[in-house]
Amino acid sequence: MGIIKGSLALTRYRVREEPPEILTDEYLSSRLAGNAFVDIEHTPEERSLGWVEFFNHLDSNFNPATYRFGGLLAFTLRLDSRRLPNTVLNRYCAIREAQHLTKTGQYPNSVVRKGLREVVRSDLLRRTLLNTELMEVLWLIQENEIWLAAAGEKRRLSFEELWSHTFGLALEMLVPVTLGLEMVTGELRQVLLNLKASPIWLA
Repeated sequence: MGIIKGSLALTRYRVREEPPEILTDEYLSSRLAGNAFVDIEHTPEERSLGWVEFFNHLDSNFNPATYRFGGLLAFTLRLDSRRLPNTVLNRYCAIREAQHLTKTGQYPNSVVRKGLREVVRSDLLRRTLLNTELMEVLWLIQENEIWLAAAGEKRRLSFEELWSHTFGLALEMLVPVTLGLEMVTGELRQVLLNLKASPIWLA
């Protein structure tokens, strides 16, 4: 959490393209709903990434009143994931193979072992607790900027993946150098743009 409460880690982007349509409620609702978060609580899925409402992370109806706030569009990226350690999987597979031997009197061949492993894996994943990450997103329409309440490469990549699937618009991450250059004009700006990195030799 960051924008609503708690400490804030912020990554800023600029939208480099115009949307294919005007940002109407119909367009936004359909795009968000088409990439809404899908609950995997009672499934063997390992990962689910999608949009949820800004103030209600259990809902993804996307009524315009939930995401349009004056000149802002606001929604939240939700990522649920679970991890099953190989050591745990191997242990339960060995138990299942021993049960197969006791029941049939035969050691399971490679095909049977593969089938048993898939059954065991699916069963264990359903019982593995999910980890939930929430990343709030603000789209500043007039400024043509996106603010992501998250930092770190993995979180940025998750956001960029979902953004691309949803809107298909190219983004440019705003870093201090980019922002600094925008404040410089004239000859100095051109000089800075033409600078090339060179090695520094220390005696």
